[in-house]
Amino acid sequence: MSLIRICLDDSPGFSEPTVLGDAGAQARTAAHRTLPDGKGTTGVWECTSGSFRRQVAQAEYSYIVAGEGSFTPEQGLPVEFQAGDALYFPANTQGTWVIRKTVRKTYLILE
Repeated sequence: MSLIRICLDDSPGFSEPTVLGDAGAQARTAAHRTLPDGKGTTGVWECTSGSFRRQVAQAEYSYIVAGEGSFTPEQGLPVEFQAGDALYFPANTQGTWVIRKTVRKTYLILE
């Protein structure tokens, strides 16, 4: 098994921003890599203020490096988060992100 280091210094920088939702939130990624066993991806995700639906169907573990907001799963209560928190989304988790301060997170998406 190979150890994967998620480091912005090793990547070409962030991708071009993508607009999410109607509120104009802009997201971009960096250091996006497929795991050596091909069973997932990892990297850094950053998003400006706004709200939008979650677009990832797979299970995901995220560590919030900076920023704050909430995630409200369908038929659930909002989960507040801030820098230093970790989030786990089981596969097929649907809901709405609300980003209040630009969020930067590392992520591991499992296939």
